[in-house]
Amino acid sequence: MLQQGEPLTLHRHFQYHLQYAIPVEVYRGDVHVDIGVLTAVDASFAELQGTLYNRSLFTFISRPGF
Repeated sequence: MLQQGEPLTLHRHFQYHLQYAIPVEVYRGDVHVDIGVLTAVDASFAELQGTLYNRSLFTFISRPGF
């Protein structure tokens, strides 16, 4: 699917990371906000270990092997 360091842009990217518990890194602009495993996702939000992030305000980066 995605290589380490690539942004999750499509809903299927989020679904894949959720299904296989692949870690993601969350950024707001250039600022690192969080890292961990997705616990839920829909068209507008991604939940990372109990915290909701708006998918249009944050960038999600694939971090397999973290």
